[in-house]
Amino acid sequence: MHKQQIPVIPARYYLRLIEILISTNQYDNSVLNQFKDQLSLTEFLSIQQIEQFIELGLSLPNTEDLAFQLGRNLKLSSHSLVGYALMTSPNLDHALKLIAQYFKLIMPSFKLSIQFSQAQQKVELLFEPILQMNKRCLSFHIEAIAVGFYYSLFELAGQQLQRYQIYLSIPEPAYSDRYIHLVKAQFHFNYTWFTGIRVVLDQQQLALPLPLADAHSLKVVEQRCQEQIQKIYHQGEIVEWISTMLRQANQVPTLTECAKVLNISTKTLQRYLQQQGVEFNRLKQKISTERAIELLENTSFTITHIAYELGYSNPANFTRAFNKIMGCSPQDYRLAHTKTNSLRDDHT
Repeated sequence: MHKQQIPVIPARYYLRLIEILISTNQYDNSVLNQFKDQLSLTEFLSIQQIEQFIELGLSLPNTEDLAFQLGRNLKLSSHSLVGYALMTSPNLDHALKLIAQYFKLIMPSFKLSIQFSQAQQKVELLFEPILQMNKRCLSFHIEAIAVGFYYSLFELAGQQLQRYQIYLSIPEPAYSDRYIHLVKAQFHFNYTWFTGIRVVLDQQQLALPLPLADAHSLKVVEQRCQEQIQKIYHQGEIVEWISTMLRQANQVPTLTECAKVLNISTKTLQRYLQQQGVEFNRLKQKISTERAIELLENTSFTITHIAYELGYSNPANFTRAFNKIMGCSPQDYRLAHTKTNSLRDDHT
């Protein structure tokens, strides 16, 4: 399955990780400082680079709690413009809506959505991965984001906060006693409803006033956040994001569902795609054909299985669509590919 190769993840959090390792004085700091100098020249990293980086960090001795340490060491100011917008928000409600709107600027590999339950008077925040990464890297990010969120919320609202719940879809770590000291939240591990983090707060907490509220500063910073989002979309990265979602989704998403993940309206997404000369349905068909070819060539899945995997309601529709683009049926394509490989093997 395709992984996001373009550099879209801010390097600043991984720089902080190196600083944490250096501060322990347990490792070869000259090597770490060289690595830090190289990383400081890069603004963004790809998922593949981050996977390698996390693998390297966790291979060092005494780093099993590295994700916890990273989350604990992140301040609101670590999140650049979004952090300053949160600090100057009038209340917790505004701050949480802001972080959901601009979470793409903090950690583009995850999306954050907010749900309100009027019946239970609760508000839920759901952090979900939207880019594919390996299991170890995913677990690392889930823990670091959850702990980082805890400390950011505490920095925002302090002792006014009432105890709330955080659910993580990762196993309970060996050092789980450290979580007991995070007194404002109760952490639950092995959460199986979905992959990611679920935070549940009482709705009444949304009205909590924030001490650094500043309407003028907030307006200026929000405008700059919006400019950064626009810049990302206008640079053509939007097409890469949509392509990645189409490739990685278990069920092929609609235009509306893609827009929801990106926290923009369907019309806005259509406009951004048009600016790049891309039509959603054609892009969807192109990606679907690429996935079909990959599955036909590299798996023994039946045509029916592949059709459902690609989101078709029945195999006949898949066969018709594939034939229209490739000029042959999926069965014939697989047969021809098998024969070609067989001939190649005979000559080697």
